[in-house]
Amino acid sequence: MRRITLEVHRTVDLEASRTRRRLFLYRLLARVRFRTLRGWSDDHVAIVDTGAPYSVLPLSLWPALRAERLAELPLRGIVPGKSAELRADLARVASQLLDAKWFSPALSLWVMLAPTDQVPLILGWAGCLDRAKLVLD
Repeated sequence: MRRITLEVHRTVDLEASRTRRRLFLYRLLARVRFRTLRGWSDDHVAIVDTGAPYSVLPLSLWPALRAERLAELPLRGIVPGKSAELRADLARVASQLLDAKWFSPALSLWVMLAPTDQVPLILGWAGCLDRAKLVLD
């Protein structure tokens, strides 16, 4: 089985620096590409979010994709309430994870098609993390 190498990105938490402590934020990043009407897209860096049920695609990424739209749903994060939600389309899109040497078999991701670019590209569980073995060492 081929292993796709992910990247751990560490940055100083600027908000926490007000406490006069040096704390860090860690993000797990993956390279991903999507099936378009003309083949595969260029690769993009995505945040791997183990708490997200669905992946999230910013507006600039999804119009050229072969997306099977399923329903309009609210897109919410960890902040509860309607003031922190966006309307988005739940869809399925084909994708691949990749690194410098390998690429995964095609994955059928369940994604939220965001109506804005003010959201990050996120890889969630449905169709991605539930199909892969995530190993951190």
